[in-house]
Amino acid sequence: MEYVKAIFYERINDIESYFELVDQIEKAVGSGGASLNVDGSKYNIKPNQQKIMYSGIYLHLYNLIEATISLLIEAIETHASEEVGNNVSLLTDNMRALYIKSVTTAKGNLSDEKRLEKAIDLFEQVLNIKPVEIKLPLSGGGNWGFTEIKAFSKQIGVIFNFDQELKAKINKKFRDDKKPIRLIKEIRNKLAHGSLSFTECGQDHVASEFRELINIVKEFLEAVIEHYDAFINNKGYRIVDEPA
Repeated sequence: MEYVKAIFYERINDIESYFELVDQIEKAVGSGGASLNVDGSKYNIKPNQQKIMYSGIYLHLYNLIEATISLLIEAIETHASEEVGNNVSLLTDNMRALYIKSVTTAKGNLSDEKRLEKAIDLFEQVLNIKPVEIKLPLSGGGNWGFTEIKAFSKQIGVIFNFDQELKAKINKKFRDDKKPIRLIKEIRNKLAHGSLSFTECGQDHVASEFRELINIVKEFLEAVIEHYDAFINNKGYRIVDEPA
């Protein structure tokens, strides 16, 4: 988990560094214009360039969310694999169901031959003919909002129990009648799919809004990390006693 935390705070530092630049440019523009000295000539930051920079914060924040969740899931996979070895009967019902789903399920339609291959793969792992690979089927890929994170975590066995202050922050409408984590997810997807331009996205924003949004995301993910850390420390992925 220390590795997850190290990567998390490294990316937080990236976001803070980017935000500092955006914030200082906004202040300079408000004081008469932001400019750079390029080869002895003055280059003025254009309004649309400032908007594009605002948009970048949404991408940074979504990247942080998806990367953190992916790393937490990998941490559970690693600990569960080391703990149960090749004895999948030691997994909890939740974890066993996800493990089976990861081995037998694939995107798209499968031919009968491919279905047979997957069935044999599961059969060989369960009978210790080949090493067990505990992988959890992800549902992210641009779709990690609060609802998705909470639902997937619950499937694993990680139940969120946030304090009231944090609950209020993540459930309060932030912008465009959307809660903060959902807002980030939807804007990221619109930017990625081209349905929203970076200039359009950055309109009517101010740095202080992003300061608040960054703080909410950081606090939310810190709480998620704590819950996953407790789950791993308590070995929540395996049953308490080995079946007779």
